[in-house]
Amino acid sequence: MRRIHTPLLLAVAATLVAAACAAQAQAGGTVGEKAPAFTLTDLEGNTHSLADYQGKVVILEWVNPECPFSDRHAREKTMATLADRHGDVVWLGVNSTADGHSNYMPPADHKAWADERGIDYAILYDSSGEVGKAYGAKTTPHMYIIDETGTIAYNGAIDDDPPGRLAAGERQNYVGTGLVAYKADREIDPASTKPYGCTVKY
Repeated sequence: MRRIHTPLLLAVAATLVAAACAAQAQAGGTVGEKAPAFTLTDLEGNTHSLADYQGKVVILEWVNPECPFSDRHAREKTMATLADRHGDVVWLGVNSTADGHSNYMPPADHKAWADERGIDYAILYDSSGEVGKAYGAKTTPHMYIIDETGTIAYNGAIDDDPPGRLAAGERQNYVGTGLVAYKADREIDPASTKPYGCTVKY
């Protein structure tokens, strides 16, 4: 029986891992590419499709009330304030926590949390994780700006202050500056940052 040497096995394994990582990196959610289509139901049972908002700028915010990062931004009204400031933009929360996971929150409980935190934009349920995986959403929060053509214009963190130690005015809010730049017909810079928060509980 022919023996396969360990170095060869390691080389093959490394190639497979690299190929898997490359495939994951090429998944949806890449800046400059078309945003993956979706149809999801919100906390009140209304259906939302990305196609419904063709011609409008759409913000996607991955959220999980059980995540301290999501809850901190909700308490500080980081997203709600920005959504109000840019009232012409469609802001959608997305909860991709798997039904049955210990962090899963039923829609009714999630709505109570949203009401308590003063969140009035739609929050969509993606319990299968299909949409989150299509976008490559990694954390709560993980933010995306989708322009009027349906192209992803920003992918990453909400701001540059993961620990939440800075006052709101001292943080660089990437989504806020991105929207201002986009509306002024300027390039969004940075267009991609590393998201922070709790991992999405697929």
